[in-house]
Amino acid sequence: IQNLSNFKNKVIENYENGRDRPDKNYTSKLSPHLHFGEISPERIYLEIKKKNLNNLESKKKFLAEIGWREFSYNLLFHYPDIRKNPIQKKFKKFQWKNNSKYLKAWQEGNTGYPIVDAGMRQLYQTGWMHNRVRMIVGSFLCKNLLTHWREGEKWFFDKLVDADLASNSAGWQWIAGCGADAAPYFRIFNPITQSLKFDTNGEYVKKYIPEIKNIPLNKVHAPWEMNKEEQIKYKCLIGKDYPRPII
Repeated sequence: IQNLSNFKNKVIENYENGRDRPDKNYTSKLSPHLHFGEISPERIYLEIKKKNLNNLESKKKFLAEIGWREFSYNLLFHYPDIRKNPIQKKFKKFQWKNNSKYLKAWQEGNTGYPIVDAGMRQLYQTGWMHNRVRMIVGSFLCKNLLTHWREGEKWFFDKLVDADLASNSAGWQWIAGCGADAAPYFRIFNPITQSLKFDTNGEYVKKYIPEIKNIPLNKVHAPWEMNKEEQIKYKCLIGKDYPRPII
C-alpha cells in the first residue's frame, strides 16, 4: 500500500513517457506485490482511477498496463500450456538455432551490447529488470540470437522476484511473435537505437557495467566503435575488459 501511495502521489504524473526510461525511477514497482497477492489489481485500479492528475494520458497508460497483466491470466485460462507451446501453432515449426554459447553470454550479460548486458546484470543482481529493457533483451535473444523463447521464459521465471506464470509466458510469446496480439515476428528491437533513445545519458548502462564507466557518451552505447587509442585512453579494451559483440 505504501508503494502504491508513493507511486500515486509522486511518480505517476511522469509515467506516460518516463516508463520507458530505465535510467529513471518512473515505474510503480508493484509487480512483485501483485504476484504474491499483497495487493489486488482491483485495489490498484480503483486507487489510480479516482486520483486527479494533470496528465490524464499517464493514468490511461498505467491502467492499460494493469489491464494487460490481467489479460495474460485470460490467456493462461484459455491456453493452459502457454509456458511450453506457442498460441499461434504455426510457430511450432520455427527453426530455432539454440546456440548454448550465445545463451550463456546472454544470461551472464556478456553479449557486448551494453543495453542488453546492463539489463541481464540488473536481473541477476537485483531480481528485477525494467520493462523496456525486458523487451530489448527478449528481442535480442529470440530475434538476433534465434534462441527459443522458452529459454528466456525459464531464465526470467528463475531469476525475477515478480516471476509470474501468466505474465511471464505471455510476455515472452509476445516478444517472440507467436502469442496473442504479439509483436510481428519480423519486428526487431535494435539494441543500439533503443539504448540511445531510452538511456540517453548512458546512466543505466554504466551503472550495471562498470567496465564501460569511463567511455564518453558518443561511444558508450556501441563501445566497439572505439579505436585502439580510445580503448586504451578510456581503460576498456574490447575483447578483454568488455566483450566484442557476439554477433
